[in-house]
Amino acid sequence: MDRRESGEMDEEVLDMQKEMAKETGDGQVYFPEGGHRAWLMIAGSWCCSFITFGLANSFGIYQEYYARHFLPDKSSSQIAWIGAFQYAGIFSSGIFAGRAFDVGLYRPLLTIGMVILILSQFLLSLCQEYYQFFLAQGVGLGLGFGIVFNLSVAVPSHWFSKRRATAMGILASGSSAGGICLPIMLTKLQDPSSIGYAWAQRVVGFLALALLLFAWFTMPTRLPPTQSYKNGGWRHISFFELQHFRQPAYACFVLGAMLILFGLYTPFTYMDVATQTYDIPASGYWLSVLNAGSVFGRVLPGFVADRFGRMNTVLPHLILSSILVFVFPLAIKSLAGLIPFAILYGYSSGCYVSLIPSAIGQLGSTSTFGTRLGMCFFVCSLGGLFGTPASGALLGSAAPFDWWASAGFAGACVTAGTLLMIASRTLALKGRTRGRI
Repeated sequence: MDRRESGEMDEEVLDMQKEMAKETGDGQVYFPEGGHRAWLMIAGSWCCSFITFGLANSFGIYQEYYARHFLPDKSSSQIAWIGAFQYAGIFSSGIFAGRAFDVGLYRPLLTIGMVILILSQFLLSLCQEYYQFFLAQGVGLGLGFGIVFNLSVAVPSHWFSKRRATAMGILASGSSAGGICLPIMLTKLQDPSSIGYAWAQRVVGFLALALLLFAWFTMPTRLPPTQSYKNGGWRHISFFELQHFRQPAYACFVLGAMLILFGLYTPFTYMDVATQTYDIPASGYWLSVLNAGSVFGRVLPGFVADRFGRMNTVLPHLILSSILVFVFPLAIKSLAGLIPFAILYGYSSGCYVSLIPSAIGQLGSTSTFGTRLGMCFFVCSLGGLFGTPASGALLGSAAPFDWWASAGFAGACVTAGTLLMIASRTLALKGRTRGRI
């Protein structure tokens, strides 16, 4: 390296190299496990989670609003494709976002993702036709959500190891907070007696701008990239490394995670439709109740997982989620059934979303965490893309809706995925029934 090149190496890179040089007594890479910089990074990641998954989890409000105002000629399944593409965008973006994180393209890609997200949200305020909603909300926001969210969940792997599940739980609670606040805000603002649909989307756009600006300045990486993209190195970067799927525990884990997503978001997407169908009071607020339960499911299990193991913690919650999806048609018929369902399902499903990234971290090294997480999310995008429209097709295009067929499909998918997760745990423990994993 000549003097000029040496002079261009900024202080941040030098700091990363110094941090990387720190090792514990057993030769492992040092992780701060806290400190003001680490927790400020979590605060920035929390903001990303709030506006990405929080807004995606609010799609039930849009589903019902579009059916009444903009798209009355479209079926529940057709409208659900918009939300499905959002979820698919979140997960499929992981395939390049995760690898880009590993090779040092974190900042440029994060900036691109934030610009796409904010621009798409403002364009949504101008939409009138189905194809416009699909492109702005399904494709545009889905891609923006995916880039920002995947990078925000990868950054904590540079700062936390032993306390990673706790950190991820706090980070993931942002999506629950968004899922509580945003549906209420949208319900109030979209009403014609208030500022209306268009300005409601612009308000969300300005909120996204403020949160993402804060996140951009508070989410630094800490360790140097595992492979450089400079000087032609990008030609040798692989975004899909199949050798990881030769590990049976990882392969079962990824397949199980995909099947779970085929059914997990059915109650989130159709909760508002259900409460309208059965004339449940305060129909516009039940999605917020569901997400309120999710706050506890994302934070509390993280503390337990760091002590007893991430997969050991998530499996009981998945079993509970499987049961609750099957009883969804019973719960939505009365207020007495809906209240405990919303709280319990929010809690159990929130645990799954919170612990999946940290559980993947236990199935490989930190240096390939972004790639393995990205590949898992990419495969999971199939569940996010086809799951809720399939449930909507079984539900029917108009009342009376077939809730049992829809819930039966979703519940079967979550159950099958849970069984594969159990198999993954068994393989990771090499057949032992006990172990901290």
